[in-house]
Amino acid sequence: MSRPDHASHPLSVRLQKPGYVELVFSLVLVWGFGDAMSTLFAARFAGPGLEANPWIRALLFHEPLLVVALKMAVVLYVGVVLLECRDVVERVPLWRAWLLGVVAVGAAVVLGNTYVGLAAAAA
Repeated sequence: MSRPDHASHPLSVRLQKPGYVELVFSLVLVWGFGDAMSTLFAARFAGPGLEANPWIRALLFHEPLLVVALKMAVVLYVGVVLLECRDVVERVPLWRAWLLGVVAVGAAVVLGNTYVGLAAAAA
């Protein structure tokens, strides 16, 4: 006996598209907290001289907590602007793919920073 195509498997998982607020929260979490913490982690073990961004590198040499403050302020501003401009953003074609791409790039940056820190710590 065959199953109809619309019958779901008992172990199947149905994925839903992430909502706008979820994507903005993910962006703020990855680019704010994740990037700041992984940057500090990499700077702690590999040294601040390896930071690619010259402004962040200067802050790391001067006062590492300023990096956290700057990154948090920037992503807070971006998050508030994105939430306030939701109607405009949702009219842009492929807005969800764009936001997912920004989150994915941020995750890659966090992974890269973490790798640099772990490689330096192991050396």
